[in-house]
Amino acid sequence: MKRCPDEIAVFFRDDDVGPLSEPLRAVMALLLEESVACSYQVVPMRLTAESASHARRLKQAHGPLVYFHQHGLRHRQEVRGRTRWSEFAAGRPYQQQRADIREGRRRLEDGLAEALDPHVFTPPCHQYDTTTLRVLEETGFRTLSAGVRVGPAARAYYGLGRWLGRVSLLGGHVSYHGASPPGTRLTEISVCIDVDEAVDRLGRKLVKDADRLWLEFEACAARLASVGVMLHHERYAEDGRLETLRRFVRRLKRDPRVRMVALPDLAAAPPARCATPAATSPRRR
Repeated sequence: MKRCPDEIAVFFRDDDVGPLSEPLRAVMALLLEESVACSYQVVPMRLTAESASHARRLKQAHGPLVYFHQHGLRHRQEVRGRTRWSEFAAGRPYQQQRADIREGRRRLEDGLAEALDPHVFTPPCHQYDTTTLRVLEETGFRTLSAGVRVGPAARAYYGLGRWLGRVSLLGGHVSYHGASPPGTRLTEISVCIDVDEAVDRLGRKLVKDADRLWLEFEACAARLASVGVMLHHERYAEDGRLETLRRFVRRLKRDPRVRMVALPDLAAAPPARCATPAATSPRRR
């Protein structure tokens, strides 16, 4: 299996932007202090006038370091009377998905104006189907950002799914990180590291310090030409989280293999893919 090139492109993505909370301010400030570009995924129904104004000011002052993209519409749906944090799973009809995605886009265009990059879409909980992809293309999106794993089981799963030309298989999603999902002109640029993951796939509590994050980075870098790092800023109300993030960011910047990039730059010119990427997307709440 071909190894990745010596240079590894690394990008940051922060999800679930809505109100201008203190943790959001803190994460934005830290990344700007470290000159690290970040793609902020905005939930249109949660965007407030205050946070929209702040986003416009940041974009004007720090253009290439801050990007604002669409993260669904509500980040929730009701399925058989139960709330799900995903929004485009469970086989929602075309008309519903089209209406929600376009309403979200309209709200962000109104609130963010020129600060909005209208070409990147992140589906809540990384869940979507072929209907979602169809609507994204029709609406003018060029890039899908979801999640990719690199473990042996994940690589086998993705390999089978790609061979079959599937977007989903056995209830999970097939990642096409660095390439286009079948039947689309979209480019998938997905995250591999969930910095703020609170529990593992077995429900066990996780505490991710900078050393553990570095081990995850090495595992992703061994398989992928571009490594996405996902944040959830609301976790940064907890003691010590900002320092952990700063230590991880600085270690990335010191590594001679690493080239820090912005998600939209990768979407325009993704590095050559190294190997079949890795089963289900990073766990999201």
